[in-house]
Amino acid sequence: MFDWVWVAIGGAVGSMMRYGTTIAVQRLTRIEFPLATVAVNIVGSFIIGWIAFLVFEREFMSVQTRLVVMVGILGGFTTFSTFSLETLRLIQQGGWQAAALNIGLSLAGGLFAAWAGFTLSSSL
Repeated sequence: MFDWVWVAIGGAVGSMMRYGTTIAVQRLTRIEFPLATVAVNIVGSFIIGWIAFLVFEREFMSVQTRLVVMVGILGGFTTFSTFSLETLRLIQQGGWQAAALNIGLSLAGGLFAAWAGFTLSSSL
């Protein structure tokens, strides 16, 4: 039960970080391109990679800390970080085809789902 609470607390923090980053980047750049999202995705991917090494190779964090940071904070900050780590792990395990499939399905599926949701919503 407490694992869910830790994830929720971390998720709230990560979501607020993402929102704050978006506001700051929009105010600083005033451009239409989703630079904040790109930055959040790249930074989140870097951080989850960094922490994953410490967790998987050094057993550096407790399970509860990992839930707060990796699942909660980074999950709230960007789910792209989880996608990146999962794809990296597939590659590290020699699963190049599975990694390529994950990339293709995630990208094409995500774009299609966004288009479908937008289209459906706009027709209501």
